Amino acid sequence: ARSGVDPIQERRRANKIVPTFAKAAQTVHKEHSGSWKNTKHAAQWIKTLETYAFPLLEDMPVNQIGSPEVSDVLSPIWLEKPETARRVRQRIGTVLDWAKTQGYRSGDNPITGVSRGLPKQPKGQKHFAALPYTEVPAFIHELRDSNSAAITKLALEFMILTATRTGEVRFAEWSEIDFEDNSWTIPAERMKAGNVFRVPLSQRCID
Repeated sequence: ARSGVDPIQERRRANKIVPTFAKAAQTVHKEHSGSWKNTKHAAQWIKTLETYAFPLLEDMPVNQIGSPEVSDVLSPIWLEKPETARRVRQRIGTVLDWAKTQGYRSGDNPITGVSRGLPKQPKGQKHFAALPYTEVPAFIHELRDSNSAAITKLALEFMILTATRTGEVRFAEWSEIDFEDNSWTIPAERMKAGNVFRVPLSQRCID
């Protein structure tokens, strides 16, 4: 046996039929999809690989994929679509990590350090500046006097008063509101962190 190599693991690896990248990606997607609370994210996960990685890696056995092959996938979109490129890199890495745990690969994951050979990406998009809290009362008055639909104005004010996200307000249900306790309990499946979140409600929120 070669020094540092487990002969049992070597025999197991040799006896396995190494899957292609496409087959491995589809397996990983199927195994992980149950843990993803967002079905849209689950669909996007495999779709990004089908769109950007499969054209080059689809029929390639996972044990033959190295840094050059990953770099070839990322290069065309690295500057043009930086956020997408980072997601593709991460998802390729997940597939290859899975392949290693199954005994189809050995050594380091080739995505490690692959970005060092690619151009520096531009800085991410800047977020809008937050409204100073001293200006919020004036904003609320302007909001109430605006020509927006009543439901839109009330929803935005409710969101400001509860410091929640737009989706949490838009998809709120009456059953989540406790009028006796003056609280709003948002279920885990609608929270980004995946935890139940309880929000105390002011009298204005109740109104």
